[in-house]
Amino acid sequence: MLEESRPFFRDRSVAKFPLPLRERERVRGDKKNQAPSPQSSPIEREEVGGGWRVLNLLLLFALFVLLIPNQSNSQTKEKVRVALGSISVNTSVIPVGHQYGMFAKYGVDLEPIYMGGGMNSLAAVTSNTVQFLSAGSTATISAHLGGIDIVMLTVQSNKLDYSVFAAPEIKSPQDLKGKIVTGTRPGASADSALRLYLRRAGLVPDKDVIFISVGDSQQGRLNALHRGSVSATVLAPPYSGMAKQFGLRELADLRKSDIEYAGSSIAGMGSYIKGQPQLVENFLKGYIESLHFFRTQKERTLAGVMKFLKMNDRARAEEGYNYYVDMMPVMPYASAAGVRAVLQFLVAGQPKAATASPEEFYDNSFLKKIEDSGFTKQLVSRR
Repeated sequence: MLEESRPFFRDRSVAKFPLPLRERERVRGDKKNQAPSPQSSPIEREEVGGGWRVLNLLLLFALFVLLIPNQSNSQTKEKVRVALGSISVNTSVIPVGHQYGMFAKYGVDLEPIYMGGGMNSLAAVTSNTVQFLSAGSTATISAHLGGIDIVMLTVQSNKLDYSVFAAPEIKSPQDLKGKIVTGTRPGASADSALRLYLRRAGLVPDKDVIFISVGDSQQGRLNALHRGSVSATVLAPPYSGMAKQFGLRELADLRKSDIEYAGSSIAGMGSYIKGQPQLVENFLKGYIESLHFFRTQKERTLAGVMKFLKMNDRARAEEGYNYYVDMMPVMPYASAAGVRAVLQFLVAGQPKAATASPEEFYDNSFLKKIEDSGFTKQLVSRR
């Protein structure tokens, strides 16, 4: 991607002095390299001394020009990479905020990277390939239980923002017994939502219902369901609208359930968070402003969502926007109740979850500091 560039500086053989000075030295002939002698006239001494003064001024000017880029380089924005667990309207907050300069405003050179949910994104953040993970909280909490020093800084919603869709012949969750379903990957937010729904319906995941992985996020899940490769999955707009058009059956809208569950979160390694407190704060300011932008700038947000999702159907994008806009919090605090629900979900596979304290999995102190500074009031006053 990098093109070969031409040298900025001229070859050393090029004369270093400006033309008028060279011409003046040529006229003086052999005197050009002589310092003024005591016998020189005042006029001659002034002429030679004046040449050196011009040279000194030129050198000072050159130093000044060279120093200006160095000063700007010392103030360059901090590079921050964020792993995205899925591609949806819900996860578009960070990419759209990035498109419109919300993070750059606070000195953060952001690079959102889609890596998929579950272990894929976790591996990236634990290896410091990325600095933050924006994905479902289940995998993050499970990793913390397993001894990984990863901490949630935000939770975007404490509701399961999916609808359960099934093949037309499936009329109830009990009809899924013995069938194949998908929630993308183990540990992904979609996977957790589907497993929780099936447990509530009295079915045991991986025993009564067979789970397989689909690696292409919502589009892949919708394709698998539409082709008949699986009998059920969970979807959100705009893919849920497409599922209805295909004649697939909506078994449940999980937003309307009484389940409180820590959903999409932003997490980072504890060592990084402690070592870069100002950068973490600046990143979160950009994120909070991106949430505000999503809620208050509908048309520009829709344009950003369509670019992120690579779609041309404005009606579909608006469907997703309307689905999520009321779920966007002013301050995305994690809640003990939402985390506790995740821990209860994880008990079967990780018994330590039964006695773990929800508060050890998240750090709300950065958000609290930002809120106490009056930051959100400033956002409202600027719009």
